[in-house]
Amino acid sequence: MSLINIENLSHANGGKQLYKNSAVKINKGEHIALVGANGAGKTTLLNIIAGKINPDQGEIEIHPKAKIGYLDQHQEIDGNLTVDQFLKLTYQDLFDIEKKIHDLYEQMSVEYDEDLLVRALKLQEFLDQNDFDIIDKKIRSLVDGLGIDPEHLERKLATLSGGQRGKIILAKLLLSKNDFLLLDEPTNFLDIEQVEWLAKFLQNYENAYLLVSHDIDFINKTARIIYAVENLEINRYVGDYNKYLELSELKQDQYAKSQQAQTKLIKKLETYVAKNAARASTAKSAQSRQKQLEKIEVLDKQQTLAKPKFSFKYKKPSSTVIISANNLAIGYSFPLIDPLTFKIRDGEKCIVRGYNGIGKTTFLNTIAGVIPPLSGEFELGNNVSIAYFHQIDNVNDFTPIEYLKNIYPDMEEGKVRSTIANFGVKNTLMQNKMEQLSGGEQTKVRLAALSLQPCSLLILDEPTNHIDVLAKEALLEAIKAFPGTVLITTHDINFSTNWADRVLDFEKLI
Repeated sequence: MSLINIENLSHANGGKQLYKNSAVKINKGEHIALVGANGAGKTTLLNIIAGKINPDQGEIEIHPKAKIGYLDQHQEIDGNLTVDQFLKLTYQDLFDIEKKIHDLYEQMSVEYDEDLLVRALKLQEFLDQNDFDIIDKKIRSLVDGLGIDPEHLERKLATLSGGQRGKIILAKLLLSKNDFLLLDEPTNFLDIEQVEWLAKFLQNYENAYLLVSHDIDFINKTARIIYAVENLEINRYVGDYNKYLELSELKQDQYAKSQQAQTKLIKKLETYVAKNAARASTAKSAQSRQKQLEKIEVLDKQQTLAKPKFSFKYKKPSSTVIISANNLAIGYSFPLIDPLTFKIRDGEKCIVRGYNGIGKTTFLNTIAGVIPPLSGEFELGNNVSIAYFHQIDNVNDFTPIEYLKNIYPDMEEGKVRSTIANFGVKNTLMQNKMEQLSGGEQTKVRLAALSLQPCSLLILDEPTNHIDVLAKEALLEAIKAFPGTVLITTHDINFSTNWADRVLDFEKLI
């Protein structure tokens, strides 16, 4: 059964063409990954399917009985709700039925009525058939699997970190009985163990989903069909990500050969027309070839994906010890982990690990001087300068050029443009508002701005969220090449390998 059928889809965002005359068909139970470079239009396609965006052109048919659930990167939630209340909104219809049952029994306590009893029993049977009595068990299973602290169930959403809220929003969606899920980067706020759990959950998920992810390993484990946004088309490939790469390369080779053959034919026809149009004896045949030329639908040039060039400026400090801490307590009103005692030296590359909410960002904020330590001793080395990439940043109403010019007002626009371009943002997007850019493109602009700040200590809080595979490779290469010290938090499995000099694992400290 077809859940979603889209034909003749064309759409542009901020003047940038995303797709032309494309088709998407999603059937019941299909497990699909949507892939493509940053800014290719992946989140836009999810929004079109969810009805949040009207495409410029296209016929969209959604099965009238299909229930669609959407994991939105920027979903707003009521911060006054507790985690438990928020998760149980999934079952609000069942709780409403439970209240009706209570009301019926309350009426019968005043005056017995057999009809009311029959209604109450039928409603109770419906609850039993829909597993109402194990709702708490279902919630606890999701909470455990996604690494949500059970004690957080009674906390208000407003008191939780962005990563914790992201996992709770995902948990609520997975609890829902939807026929089709739209999952926009579901692994962004998950630790490695939780990504593994989610992959197994989705492997066994009986209904259909379309997910966006830049985690190749996760896609290989969860998707059996790939839709790729490439060359202004949305192409369907059967298989996992590795099979998609193989088939896509074959498709590109075939396209290139067709384009070469067409170019050769066009040149041949144009040459013949030029030579024979004026000659009376050959004018008729020249006209025939001219008509043939006019009927040819010229193949567009294939878009090639180039790896961006990331680099960070180094400012040599006056000491070899960059950070020195003795019994350092981090937190706000109370310590989040046991006191820290350590030294980090010039040039060391350090990964800060631990589950969401353990205090990784709080630690980085303390080191960067954003918040004071609760107690203990903490000292930066002589002439240590810091460049800090925050996990969340207010890009306001700037264009990429304005964003960099706001930080570096004396910089010439040509230098601004070349810096942004090196980080993989196309020139055609530089006058668009940042809010019109994809999450990955926004991250690239912010990293471009950071690259202009000479530093001896580079602090990166979840820089891999949203950026595509080539950008991740470029970022890791830039980190390795940076002569100074790096502190980084990331959930990306490719950044948890032996390239790092040391790992600060907060989970081993509590």
